[in-house]
Amino acid sequence: MLICGNRFYNCILSLSDFMEYNLQELTEILKKNKLRVTQSRLAVSAILLKAKGTPLTPEEIFKRIKKSKSLKSDQVSVYRALGCFEELKLVTKSTFYGEASRYSLCEPAKSDKHEHYFKCDVCNLIEPFSGCLVGKKEKELQNKGYKNLRHHLEINGTCPTCAQS
Repeated sequence: MLICGNRFYNCILSLSDFMEYNLQELTEILKKNKLRVTQSRLAVSAILLKAKGTPLTPEEIFKRIKKSKSLKSDQVSVYRALGCFEELKLVTKSTFYGEASRYSLCEPAKSDKHEHYFKCDVCNLIEPFSGCLVGKKEKELQNKGYKNLRHHLEINGTCPTCAQS
């Protein structure tokens, strides 16, 4: 199903004022790649935009779509949309120990960017943190001829909120 109406855009664009991408830019990327702009792809985009970079599982995305009054998608289409976005390097797929993969929108200029996360063992809060602790070692390996290097850093513990309880 193709969504062309401005009513849908108006509803969603207000969510994305804070992001590097907005829904219209994501729609243009799909069109440039000769992909249909479906209701499901728009719904997944809207949820990821609203998440402000917080990595979400496909199930969490689907639950947020179901709670919404204006967004529509079935669960299979959420997975398909995420796969499509991953191929286009629009999302970063992060795998945390012992749980499903999570997805977050990439910054447009840094689609190969990696992130580092803190994950609370009590409430499952996941927060990105800045600064690359592994970058120096990665550069050493590249100088030795290693290719296609990537990493994912996850630090686990108890967040300040849970530590106070």
